[in-house]
Amino acid sequence: MELTAHAKINWDLYVLGKRPDGYHEVDTVMVSVDLADKLVLEPARGLSMTCSNPALPCDDGNLVIKAARALAQAAQVPANARIHLEKRVPAGGGLGGGSSDAALTLRGLNELWNLHWPKERLNEIAATLGSDIGFFLWGGWARCRGRGEIVEPLPDSADWPALRLLLVLPPLGVPTPPVYKALNAPALDGKKRLRNLTSLAKDINVLLVRIINGETFSDWPKNGLLKASCLVEPRLHALQAQLERLYTGRWQMSGSGAVHVVLPMPGETAQNAQEKINAGLTYAVDVVETRTTTPCSSP
Repeated sequence: MELTAHAKINWDLYVLGKRPDGYHEVDTVMVSVDLADKLVLEPARGLSMTCSNPALPCDDGNLVIKAARALAQAAQVPANARIHLEKRVPAGGGLGGGSSDAALTLRGLNELWNLHWPKERLNEIAATLGSDIGFFLWGGWARCRGRGEIVEPLPDSADWPALRLLLVLPPLGVPTPPVYKALNAPALDGKKRLRNLTSLAKDINVLLVRIINGETFSDWPKNGLLKASCLVEPRLHALQAQLERLYTGRWQMSGSGAVHVVLPMPGETAQNAQEKINAGLTYAVDVVETRTTTPCSSP
């Protein structure tokens, strides 16, 4: 069984405060993109994993193995599978590659082991493994709340047009826990941002159509981790200053960084953008083109 584990970007990210359990309450819209890892799952006796990136662990330190063991334990079945991960999504960039790999492992083994559990039940396991994992059980466009584990696909978003984006990949890694620590968010006081899901979906869809039609885009939604990420990795300041100069209102950071997202100018290629951005930096970034994707189908 071969599965595609899509990366994601955060369209926006609001941090509402620190919860009593130590986690942060967030309200964010995520969307999957076609930059993706590949997972191959096969029947086997026992559980094993290989990976194209030798720097990544293939034992219980990897979310893929953790997900497989958690599902086997919950379903009370033997953890029998051979898994190979072809790694293409950069780690530590805010693209959720590890979380996507774990989610697709849950979905794939759900079929391989003939469990036929619904996504909602798989999400209960995903929530114990990581905050973003549940989103990747659905993919497409979704609003995620709580720690990120409350996933609400946006109405009619499966029919939305694909949006072309540029991902700016700096040679920097930004671990998420230090970013939230640097944020120094106040305790959650029970107040939450209220958004009507249908209105939110309508607003985003209208904006997508405007962007694709070449209309002016004046302001990207907020990422509440932007400043905190720069405190953890000060070299992001130079990149963000360069993006603001070249793409005012057309760029944003994904998650806790360090990957940044750009709405390209009409006709602009990834190579053109990479040359422009690198001209003002002391380190070199890679720029790759990607597109937003529709919700996941069954493996």
